[in-house]
Amino acid sequence: MCGSKVQVRIVVTALIAAVGLWASRSQADDDAKPAAAPKSAPKVAASDDALAKNASEYYRRKANVPPNVQISVSGIEASKIKGAKTGTLEAGGQKVQFTASEDGRYVIFGDLEDLTVDPFAAVMKKIDLKGRAFKGPKDAKVTIVEYSDYQCPYCSRGYNTIEKEVLKEYGDKVKFYYKNLPLSFHPYAEPAAIAAECASMQKEAAFWKVYSFFFENQKDMNPQNVKEKALEQLKGTGVDEAKFNDCFDNKKSLERIKADSAEAQALGISGTPGFIINGRALKGAYPFPQFKTIIDDELAHK
Repeated sequence: MCGSKVQVRIVVTALIAAVGLWASRSQADDDAKPAAAPKSAPKVAASDDALAKNASEYYRRKANVPPNVQISVSGIEASKIKGAKTGTLEAGGQKVQFTASEDGRYVIFGDLEDLTVDPFAAVMKKIDLKGRAFKGPKDAKVTIVEYSDYQCPYCSRGYNTIEKEVLKEYGDKVKFYYKNLPLSFHPYAEPAAIAAECASMQKEAAFWKVYSFFFENQKDMNPQNVKEKALEQLKGTGVDEAKFNDCFDNKKSLERIKADSAEAQALGISGTPGFIINGRALKGAYPFPQFKTIIDDELAHK
């Protein structure tokens, strides 16, 4: 046919043009793609000695540690964070935990927190409540532990908040313990604590009676009349007076009081009153709303 060769030429020309267009577009696309980043060199794990040296030098500058104060690092080991290391830095008697990246370039000073663990459970484990008098049911969802001083005026406020508001508001939902933190500048605080604990060693109900009396009659108390006032309250409670006198006169409950005070210090409580509510600290004679906020939150999570 006369037109067949012309048609073949047209088709071939079109194909060549299409291939050329495709090739030019493909090259343009390749040119538009970002260049592949060069492969970085593998990170080199820092040695324990190098990490200790760098962490010490960095912390000295960060915390303004004086040149004459020695900084030591110990316990470097694999962290719970994969690839990281953890250790303990000590400067001037203070210990700081740190976590460092594998290559030792990055570091976090502070405790490592596990988000799956109750952050306050560990605090409650530090508190010894065995054999101590308490108010409320054994299985209460919220446990309140107070560290207090019978002569402290702020502790009297704390007493009123606990007895007249917290315990009345929450009833069987809370359990309350009282522990001792007599301050050295309150002359009758320790004798009062000794008397109350001597009563507690015989009868829990007797302890609570003396406890209430001491807080409700602070203005009438002094170092000389603590024993006399306590004995007046113990009448009819079933407490053996001779045993109480022996306990008070020979300070047989003082070791318990010292243990309470050391426990409070370990928990970061140095002033009175101080409260631990399911492991959460409330330091000071706060009004009821502050207690309510914590207690309601704890009940909501139980």
